[in-house]
Amino acid sequence: MKIHVVVDDSVSEPDITIRATADTDVSELVAALEDAGAAQKRLTVRQRGQNFQVAVNDILFLEAADHQVMVHTALDVFTTRQPLYELAANLPTTFQRISKSAILNRDQIFSLTKSVTGNLVQFQNSHKQIYVSRRYYKALREALEEKG
Repeated sequence: MKIHVVVDDSVSEPDITIRATADTDVSELVAALEDAGAAQKRLTVRQRGQNFQVAVNDILFLEAADHQVMVHTALDVFTTRQPLYELAANLPTTFQRISKSAILNRDQIFSLTKSVTGNLVQFQNSHKQIYVSRRYYKALREALEEKG
């Protein structure tokens, strides 16, 4: 693998181009680069009339209700008026839709339990949990198995 770095003061953010042969799987490399960028990424949210900056990696899940989105971290719940589909487009690849109204951060999952009453996700270092709809369960399970 060859790496070329060109410093250009005229660009506003890094622009990365990957050139590879047709049979090269670059998905892990792309995911790693996106995750590295996400480590610094923050989301502006509100709580009790105040604005906060929350690190995207600290988010457990996002859940749409009425005309706002609830942003859940291990200890807090914040809100944003940004639509869920817009947030989904800007979040790193570790975030995955689990229902029509919810997206979760796969890196924060502690367990995924399938039962007759529903498919329950529990998170690391938190009492919070959320249900995965039947439609999205298989894709989430496969993504978790792929991750190892």
